[in-house]
Amino acid sequence: MRTADLIAVGTSFCITCVMLPIILRIAGLYHLHDPAGPLKIHTTPTPRLGGVAITMGLLAGIAVSGVAARALGMLLVLLLVWLAGLIDDLVGLSPFVRLMVQALAGLLMWREGWSPRTGHAGWDLVGTVSLVVCFVNVFNMLDGADGIAAGVSGIITVGFIFLSSSDFDPLGRVVEFSLLGACISFLLFNFPPAKIFMGDSGSNVIGFALAVLVLSSYRNTSASHVSLVIPFLLAGLPLLDGAFAVVRRLWRGMSPFEGDRDHFYDLLLKSGWSPRKVAFASYALACAFVLLGLFCRRF
Repeated sequence: MRTADLIAVGTSFCITCVMLPIILRIAGLYHLHDPAGPLKIHTTPTPRLGGVAITMGLLAGIAVSGVAARALGMLLVLLLVWLAGLIDDLVGLSPFVRLMVQALAGLLMWREGWSPRTGHAGWDLVGTVSLVVCFVNVFNMLDGADGIAAGVSGIITVGFIFLSSSDFDPLGRVVEFSLLGACISFLLFNFPPAKIFMGDSGSNVIGFALAVLVLSSYRNTSASHVSLVIPFLLAGLPLLDGAFAVVRRLWRGMSPFEGDRDHFYDLLLKSGWSPRKVAFASYALACAFVLLGLFCRRF
């Protein structure tokens, strides 16, 4: 681990940790809470703007690294994704508007040169947009129980850190360590019983940041079949949960964007597992997928 990595993870951790009590205070003053409801597991209103602190921590970690000027386009797209999530948290957005913003984010990333680099511009565009839309939505679905989204995202980020090695793009390394610091810091407030939720502004940013890491890995590795699959193995838990959710909802005649309480963590909670036990089980599953992905790197 280099000095720049330590600075990025330390800065993002500290800024997120400092901002969260402030966000809690503001949420209390202005009643910015996530109310209880039929699709909620909490029984009392809980602040849900933790994504503001996560995003500020992530941006701070990148800003102090010295590579922010090279990432200006990506950072502006990240802010677009965050703003859409924040508006959704405060007043609500239709699924169509959310999807259009995500697709626009993918288009802008492609314009900035972030793509799978298949050798065909059209496929690069489709791949980039699909990747961004997919990751933003599956991590939004993952954020349905205390401590899961932040903890699993942190574990996946560690997987990308091991995958990247010392010859990785410096910008990718900074995003990795900044995201890790923000996730760990947020988990201190979100581990069961959660004091605050990240909301869509947090899950959208985390999903987008991990999509950036996937695209960054494609820009810095050989285009073999194994190298294309490994990033998806690292994020296997949320991707599989999201895929099953879409299939399940379509099978039931529901919209893929219509929420339900049949995710893997919901089933564990329904079976009587405590929220902390479910969180630890989720971390174990995420670690298994990460280890599988890193093992496949040998082939």
